[in-house]
Amino acid sequence: MNTSISIKTRQRPLLIYVLGWGRSGSSIMANVLGSLPGAASLGEVRYIWDRGALENTICGCGEEFRSCDFWSHVPFANTPFPDMKAQEARRLTQAIGSGARSSQIPALFNAGQRSRYIEKNKDDLQSVIAMYHNIFDRSGCNVIVDSSKSPFYAVNLLDEQRDFDVLFLHLTRDPRAVLHSWRKRKKREEGGKATYFPRYSALRSLLQWRFVNASCERFATLAPEAYNRIRYEDFVSDWKQSLVAGMPDLFDMSQIAGSEGPTVHAQHSISGNPSRFETGEITLRLDTAWEGQLRRRDAVLASQLVAGPARRYGYSI
Repeated sequence: MNTSISIKTRQRPLLIYVLGWGRSGSSIMANVLGSLPGAASLGEVRYIWDRGALENTICGCGEEFRSCDFWSHVPFANTPFPDMKAQEARRLTQAIGSGARSSQIPALFNAGQRSRYIEKNKDDLQSVIAMYHNIFDRSGCNVIVDSSKSPFYAVNLLDEQRDFDVLFLHLTRDPRAVLHSWRKRKKREEGGKATYFPRYSALRSLLQWRFVNASCERFATLAPEAYNRIRYEDFVSDWKQSLVAGMPDLFDMSQIAGSEGPTVHAQHSISGNPSRFETGEITLRLDTAWEGQLRRRDAVLASQLVAGPARRYGYSI
């Protein structure tokens, strides 16, 4: 384990919720955080009802979700996930999970819509909070990491009637590198049959990057004391210092030492990039292949669509 960086002793458990757009490095960063003493990574919990309970995809530990010894002992509304009916898993996906964006997006941006969303789903949202409580207990950790990224699902975590803290960690990456990544044909290693991640055009990737990151910034207003931001490029360059800079109240500053790469171990993670299955000492390298492969028209499109917000995050386009 990484003994040269340690988490401060906390009075209350902490959920680190990673915000951001896809292909920004959240899976590997969550694994690094989850491998620190006293912490665990859950992967993308917003998919727990569809990709977990319904599709029975592979947990980060290598077992199928319903066979995983960890998740089989984490109930939702008093029902263990292996016993959840398909109809109920579909309902929860559409009500509060990955399929609920049509109601969660208005809730994120409008206080009235947010109140209506919370009131309509209050019983399920109480069960969500209880689920995270059960995860803290089951893991034995005081810090857990949810790399769902979606700022829309994160509306579920704004309930202040909980006995754990939430830190909204906004992870950004150069939109041109993200654009390049979304062009690749990438295998999704989550089941027995070969499936692939979707591939996005430059236009869609850039528009999504802009909209999702702007949506993530809402938490700077909704939860200003709990919102922090970190750049993927800084994390890869110096993972310890970037984590400390991004979450200055979390780590024991006296323990930040050494330049060795992080060591990660298997996590009980739901969904995410295939890198969540990597274990052992890893080398963090910045992928700069996009710099020589970016099409000129895509570079022009990026300058027209995202130059302003990119500059705010420290990217010059």
